[in-house]
Amino acid sequence: MARKTPLADLPAQPDPRAPFTSATFLRAAKPVLAQLTADLLARADASEAMHAALTHHHKAEVDASRTADEFLIWRRRVVAQISTAWLLSIVFVRVLEDRGLVLPRIAGPGAHDSETAFFRMLPSLSEREHLHTIFVELTLLPAAKPLFDADHNLIWRLAPSAEACKALLHLFRTPHIETPAFRFGQPDTRFLGDLYQDLDDDVRERYALLQTPDFIESFILDRTLEPAISEYGIDHADMIDPTCGSGHFLLGAFNRYVTHLRRAKPSLGDRAIATEALSHVHGVDINPYAVSIARFRLTLQFLDTCAYETLRTATAPPLHVIVADSLYYGFAGGQGDLGERP
Repeated sequence: MARKTPLADLPAQPDPRAPFTSATFLRAAKPVLAQLTADLLARADASEAMHAALTHHHKAEVDASRTADEFLIWRRRVVAQISTAWLLSIVFVRVLEDRGLVLPRIAGPGAHDSETAFFRMLPSLSEREHLHTIFVELTLLPAAKPLFDADHNLIWRLAPSAEACKALLHLFRTPHIETPAFRFGQPDTRFLGDLYQDLDDDVRERYALLQTPDFIESFILDRTLEPAISEYGIDHADMIDPTCGSGHFLLGAFNRYVTHLRRAKPSLGDRAIATEALSHVHGVDINPYAVSIARFRLTLQFLDTCAYETLRTATAPPLHVIVADSLYYGFAGGQGDLGERP
């Protein structure tokens, strides 16, 4: 059994673009995630309205032959997805902070002053409301809204207790809020796929998760996307990945569209090229937090290609990645309908 990483032993890291070690983060994060899941389960059971909503939704899933799980098993999986969404949402904010796209509120230089000012103005609130405020503010920005709003993010379904939020923040702020051990500003976002694959053992086994190696991604795109562009032209060759996972093929395809568009339409600027390239890329996955990671990675690549220096000036990327079951015949629902699928 892997030894748990004591948070107190993790060294401070002043460099926001320092290498990120997924294994170390996962050892530290999994106990916190388990605590968060237990906290959310207790809060769900304590709320008659939440219990009624879960019971109603479970019956609808059973009636539609979308699950055969007993209610208690299904309910735990739904709550575990919400728990994971909370952890990943903080990861997303930390990536934006360490890349300099937003001012630090969770961790990094200035985060302590920001939090102090928040509680000075609103002393009766807790860390839960502080996190909610950060997420709400991000939904007001066009480029971040599709990542954090209630239509696409499960955090709005159920909130943890103040104590659970403190534990979450402690994970991302150890050993010091200004110089945390875990930094997320490196340019390669493949580490997000590592988190998707290994964060939840039950989900990994249930969906047989395994990241696609880079050389296989390149091999397949060479023999599918490239011939399609050659035959039909860049304006008439869209791609869809029906089991997109954390988005490796989507990212690879986006970068190839950018390269082709720069050759075919040299008069277009980077932002027009990035927007057009992303409009050709489509993805589907049954796992909600796989989709959230894929959407986030595409957004980051879009921002990089457009050379946006801050999220406040960025336009909304045309994301075409949804939660759905590609094997479910006759699907006519929407992102929100399948947002809490186990």
